[in-house]
Amino acid sequence: MTARIGRREFLAVTGTALGCMAAGRGMAAPAAFSFAAMNDLHLQVDENGKALVKMVDALNARDDLDFIAVLGDLTTTAKAEELALAKTGLDRLNKPHYVIPGNHDTNKGGVSAYEEVFGPANWRKEHGGWVLLGLNSTEGLGSDVTIASDRLDWLKKEVATIDAATPIALFLHHPLNPHSKSYRVKNAEEVLALFQGHALRLAAAGHFHGNQEERRDGILFTTTACCAGTRGNHDKTTEKGYRLFHCKGDQIETEFVVVAF
Repeated sequence: MTARIGRREFLAVTGTALGCMAAGRGMAAPAAFSFAAMNDLHLQVDENGKALVKMVDALNARDDLDFIAVLGDLTTTAKAEELALAKTGLDRLNKPHYVIPGNHDTNKGGVSAYEEVFGPANWRKEHGGWVLLGLNSTEGLGSDVTIASDRLDWLKKEVATIDAATPIALFLHHPLNPHSKSYRVKNAEEVLALFQGHALRLAAAGHFHGNQEERRDGILFTTTACCAGTRGNHDKTTEKGYRLFHCKGDQIETEFVVVAF
């Protein structure tokens, strides 16, 4: 007589098998983990980063985060004093943090001053069986941008080295959301086409100063309310805070967490 197994046992066996298959391809099986993202700090020296202090305190109070992504517009005018204030404030985080620039961080002077403080504006990290890609979407101080060809080339080369089944999270400042209320990257479809045949699962952005969530073709697109004490949300809402992401296997869910400034 053939033995039957329950759903829980089936999932356990299947998960083990998938993990072995992934290990055979030289990649780690995706793990369960959570991380946070915040954006649009718009720090000013006379404000002294008070809102950032509260954000960092709120994030440090959690014990369930593996890392924090900071999705641009750390400063208001990209002055050295503002960049330094942002660096000092973010260095208080008790978990790793990965930063990308926003248009206010590059301003008219380009990205060099930002990179002197925070390192490369484009980066790749690996965590929990996922690949994390940070992409510089800025075009000077522009709000409506086209991502430059050299950055598309960088992204294409990175994606080509990633196994087709490996889940990918993409972080940038300007939204790729198909139905973003405003500021969608002009060549967003060209960017997304670079991931054809790969498991892009998240495109997380800032810039819009408002909460937007949608899914298309298995990709979660988000923007989040700003974290600034000096600016409001573009969608006229008043709540500020950060976004939580929960990864399990190659799937991802999100929620918004309010922080009182």
